[in-house]
Amino acid sequence: MNPEMLLDWWSRLATPSDVRHLEASETSPNSLIWYARGPFGDYHLLVLVPDGSEISTHTTKGLTVDVRRHRIRNWGAGDCIDLLCTEESTLGLFATVVCEVVKELEGVVPERRIAVVSETLARWRWFWGVDTAGLSESDALGLFGELWFLDQWVGTTRENVWAWGGDNQTRHDFQWAEHSVEVKSTARRGDRAIVHTIQHLDQLSVPESGRLYLFSLHVTRDRLATNTLALLASRCSEQLQNTVDARDEFLRKLSRRGYSPADNSLRETGYRILGEEIYEVAGDFPRLRPSSFVGGLPAGVVDVTYKIDLTACERWRLDRERLTWLGQSRSES
Repeated sequence: MNPEMLLDWWSRLATPSDVRHLEASETSPNSLIWYARGPFGDYHLLVLVPDGSEISTHTTKGLTVDVRRHRIRNWGAGDCIDLLCTEESTLGLFATVVCEVVKELEGVVPERRIAVVSETLARWRWFWGVDTAGLSESDALGLFGELWFLDQWVGTTRENVWAWGGDNQTRHDFQWAEHSVEVKSTARRGDRAIVHTIQHLDQLSVPESGRLYLFSLHVTRDRLATNTLALLASRCSEQLQNTVDARDEFLRKLSRRGYSPADNSLRETGYRILGEEIYEVAGDFPRLRPSSFVGGLPAGVVDVTYKIDLTACERWRLDRERLTWLGQSRSES
């Protein structure tokens, strides 16, 4: 089941004329989990739990969660966790969350359902205030590059999630005590030179400690490609399922970047990887820094954005195997 299918199923349910009943259909045979419509056309997910169960009442923009006793047509009555969408504008996000809840409940006995639903909703709390169309194409590509480096080069571990400046609050995208990495991604087509935009003078400045590296990712957008931002974010999150604090921090940083799992475009936009390289930013590596301007920037100029052509950086390119700290990062947790 995906959110689009779920919305279609909901739309096919008749609005019940009897306020004492909900019109409902089980998500799968004998699951005792129903998607339902109320007498006012409202949208529900109902999860049967043992009578007398309680859940911490959860209310946020577009969602309420409680345990209520419901009568379901052609089934009967019972205590159910009731996830209710209260605002039409959040229906897409609500459907995405419901799909995740149903997935997590597969094979879970009724006695464990309260805990599983609570844990799942806790992971989603960061995204309720995020605009589902808030990421521009360039922002999505930049985030994809950072998650690709996290997942493919250093590994999604607790230490590396904390090293990731995913909420743009640090000078460089990844900062460890002895290494910092700035990640740049481009989706330019053809055989043209790889050119990256450096947004400000500090971006390639020497870190407070350790060495600085530039990671370059070159992709092309391809609807047939299997790499999407949504799948990459989901994979990183799953790798953190046994480290609750790191997973929560990872999701918080995603939300601060404007990422929302309910943004359909993030599942549809595929990236085909054309190249990935890493360079040590040292010595006379092509770059501008505050020290490049004798006496500082001219009056009235507050910062400088510039572009670098990686064909001029070849002698600073490193073989992946030489960066032993990458392997060490992947093995730490």
